[in-house]
Amino acid sequence: MREILRFTAPTTAATSGTFTLTDPNYFYAGATAFRLPLGCKAKLWSYTLSGTAFTAMLEVSKNGTDYEEVSRWDLQSNGIISETYEGRPEVFLDSRGGDEMFRVTFAQSDAIATSRIALVVEISDEE
Repeated sequence: MREILRFTAPTTAATSGTFTLTDPNYFYAGATAFRLPLGCKAKLWSYTLSGTAFTAMLEVSKNGTDYEEVSRWDLQSNGIISETYEGRPEVFLDSRGGDEMFRVTFAQSDAIATSRIALVVEISDEE
C-alpha cells in the first residue's frame, strides 16, 4: 500500500493551535491528528508555508496521547517558503503498535487567519 496525501490548512484567528488538515482527494472535513495503520510509515516529501509570519511544528505520538515535536518550520516574514526532499523522503513516524499518530501545530504573534501550510505526506507499508 502506498498513498500520497496532499494536506492543506489555514491558520486560525488564534496565536497558537492545531491545524485542521484536509486533502480534497480523500476527505473535505479535515482532521487535527492522523493515526497510522499498523506496520506503515509516514514520509514527508515537501512542505510550503505562506502568508504572514508563523511557525509550524510537526509532532508525533507513540501512544496516541503524548506528542513530541520532530520538525519545526519558520516563516519569518510575509511571503512563502517551500522545501522538497529529492530522492528518498524523510520517515518521521513508523507504526509498530498501531497507536502512532501525527499532527501539525502552529504559533503566530498575531491572532489572525492569514497564513497557510501545505504538506505532501506518503503513507506506506513499503521501505
